[in-house]
Amino acid sequence: MIKITKLKPPPQVLIREGTAKRALHCNDYLADKTAYDTGKRKFTFDATIYGHKTVKKALIEAQYGKCCFCERKTGEDGDVEHFRPKAGCRQRSSDPLLRPGYYWLAYDWENLFLSCSACNQRHKRSLFPLFTDKRALSHDEDTTLETPLFIDPAQEDPEQYLSFRKEIPFAIDGNPQGKATIKALGLNREILNEVRRTRLNHLIYLRDIVREEANLSTDAGKQLITDAKRLLAFAVTDAGEFAGMARAAAKEDFDFSLP
Repeated sequence: MIKITKLKPPPQVLIREGTAKRALHCNDYLADKTAYDTGKRKFTFDATIYGHKTVKKALIEAQYGKCCFCERKTGEDGDVEHFRPKAGCRQRSSDPLLRPGYYWLAYDWENLFLSCSACNQRHKRSLFPLFTDKRALSHDEDTTLETPLFIDPAQEDPEQYLSFRKEIPFAIDGNPQGKATIKALGLNREILNEVRRTRLNHLIYLRDIVREEANLSTDAGKQLITDAKRLLAFAVTDAGEFAGMARAAAKEDFDFSLP
């Protein structure tokens, strides 16, 4: 995970249709709170608004086409994910669904991210754990009083909480936010570790090429060195796939930040 800076203002569809739809949801909730709280009534959310092509395009641009959680390239195949679940949430995966969820944030720009289907649909789903029991249960309550366990990549710098030992993520100093984010979102799943391992091995190979610069004096050798330096320099930028891992490797073992 790395810090995400979203474009402003939000896509117009969220300002126009999203604001109007939010007002309808809030009015519906006020008209029958008990039914929504018990799940007898459920909101019908409009995916054509929060998942509009302009919203997805803006998220792809802000996130360089990467999943907000695992940093795997996803592009158009990614899901528009709600950081605070819109239809119901759980403190733990074994808990019953707490309704009505963060319905008032279904079209909120700050609550939307691009996520791969594995992180969104198989792991995060309706999970949204908090440090305490102080949870906003309706639009009349203040979400800023909550203390989420998940790292919000638009509000916090994930690299203050998460780092890597080679391709394996870990929580810096065992902090609870990092531990919860890794565990609940499956950031340590082996299939993901394998993809990161392949990426890291490629970067190590490029590093080793650069170290041979003195022995590669031919035109072809010089071009190889130039290309390797360029790829290594790109790897630690926000646009690089698994940039968090690449930056950690650069700090611990070898320097990717080459001119």
